[in-house]
Amino acid sequence: MKVEIQWKKLVKPSVPTPSDQRKWKLTSIDELQMPNYVGVIFYYRDNAGNPGVDISQRLHQMEESLSKTLTLFYPMAGRYIEDDDGCFIDCNDLGVDFVHAKVDGQIDQLLHRDPDMDLLEYLSQFPNNLVGNPLVVIQVNTFECGGIAIGLRSTHRISDVHTMAIFVNSWATACRGNVDVTVCPNFELSSLFPMKVSAVANWPPPRIIGSKEFTVSRFRFSGDAVSKLRALARDDAKDSMGNNFQPSRVEHDFWALRSTRGQQKESEFNEMVNIIHNMISDAKTKYATIVNKQEFCSTVGNSIAEFVKVASSSEVFTIPFSSWCRFGLYEIDFGWGRPVLVSNISLNLRSVFLIDDEEGKGIDAWTTTTGDEMILLKQDPDILAFTS
Repeated sequence: MKVEIQWKKLVKPSVPTPSDQRKWKLTSIDELQMPNYVGVIFYYRDNAGNPGVDISQRLHQMEESLSKTLTLFYPMAGRYIEDDDGCFIDCNDLGVDFVHAKVDGQIDQLLHRDPDMDLLEYLSQFPNNLVGNPLVVIQVNTFECGGIAIGLRSTHRISDVHTMAIFVNSWATACRGNVDVTVCPNFELSSLFPMKVSAVANWPPPRIIGSKEFTVSRFRFSGDAVSKLRALARDDAKDSMGNNFQPSRVEHDFWALRSTRGQQKESEFNEMVNIIHNMISDAKTKYATIVNKQEFCSTVGNSIAEFVKVASSSEVFTIPFSSWCRFGLYEIDFGWGRPVLVSNISLNLRSVFLIDDEEGKGIDAWTTTTGDEMILLKQDPDILAFTS
């Protein structure tokens, strides 16, 4: 499919940001985050219930409601600044990128096949450098059939998927004409975790469009498959962890995709579920006992530094997992219905992003790895037994 940009503009908040809110300080945790843009794509089929609404009207409505939403999420319309005083967001109302692109194809062609990493990039293009550029980039892609794919990217320095979910849901609510009931966020976290010393992790550079090193596939665990895996994990682990052990949906999907590189998978299932469960429990306990905010920031910084070191090593095979479940991403309705698909935008490293399926009962595992490794995953009997 060919994606052609039609126009690009900056959308600014409908009301100027007050002068006393112009400088938004980052937290020490923000500064340690990946500097590149992460994001999500929402896919919508044409809504036959609105036959009189053309794309120009929809784009105008989206732009107008976006401008109103940015008055609440005002740092997102600013710019990232680095100077002698440190790093901060200049809430100067310069705006977010709002892009319209046309795709020469049908949206169903994209929905019913393995995603193409290059196409995912073209559906949500973004700046290569954070400094001086918009912090949020929104690209509305329209298909020949009337379908729409909305790509939303934001720098990880100011938002995670939870923040993006709140933002895009507020925007969609405003687009439906309900701006008065949108969520009003709080931007006072820097008072709890002030940035003392700038510490930048050596994250890998953004992936270059056209690179064939990695490929992405969606492994679909239905609601029934999730239930069977949870039951299997509970039965295998109850002798060592007690009858009250209840593995979460995320814990057993960690095992399902991790175990394919091991041998004797049936005997490893008990062990892997126990390890994952204990690691999550230990992390909760470790952070819950920290009462000093400086110690908390230091602990987070050390954890991120350790992860980057391990992930960058050629001697260790690492697959980061991130769960985007329970964020209501399939509830985002701009006025023409819920999305038929929600996908992540793959990074330049092996990774697995877990997202609720459209019914909210199953889990889609968006998996990025090399071509040869993907073949092994798709041929693995355990993966075949629980996915579609």
